[in-house]
Amino acid sequence: MTSGDEPAQIEKRMVVEYGITLDGVWLPLAMLRRLAAHGPWDKPFTEASADQERVLLAHSLAERHNRAGLHRGLGLRGFLDAIPYEPTVSFSKISDDGHPQVS
Repeated sequence: MTSGDEPAQIEKRMVVEYGITLDGVWLPLAMLRRLAAHGPWDKPFTEASADQERVLLAHSLAERHNRAGLHRGLGLRGFLDAIPYEPTVSFSKISDDGHPQVS
C-alpha cells in the first residue's frame, strides 16, 4: 500500500545501458566514467567484477590501487574520448501490444 491507501503499481521498464565489449567482457560506459574520477590519491574504485578488472588492467585503462581496488589508468582518457556517444533520445511508451501509446 502507498501512503494514500492505494495499492502500489508494479511497472515494467526497459533500461538502455551504453558500453563496449572488450576481450569478450562488457564495460559499461557509466562505469568507465566513474573510474575516470578515481585518481591514485582518491579512494579506490571497487565496483568492477573480476573479469572487468582483468580487462581494464590488461589494456592500461586502470591500475592497481595499493592492492585494494583500482584507479584510472593512463589509457582511459583516450579510450573514453574514442567511444562515439550520444545522449539517449526520449521515445514514447509502448503498449502491451507493441504499438506506441498516444498521450
